Amino acid sequence: MKKISSRENKPSPFLRLMKKGHGKTGYKAKNGKFLMTMSEDSHKRIASLIRKWLEQDEKNNAE
Repeated sequence: MKKISSRENKPSPFLRLMKKGHGKTGYKAKNGKFLMTMSEDSHKRIASLIRKWLEQDEKNNAE
């Protein structure tokens, strides 16, 4: 009977790839948190800009 290996013990291929990339780029958790904070702020600004465009478009179509 063939044993089935547990997936809990093996990292996923994506996780292995990310770890290799982090090693090459000198990734640090502190820098990662900073970049995530900055990108979240960007998402908020982008969303507000899109909302503004949609409101302008609705006004133009209503006229």
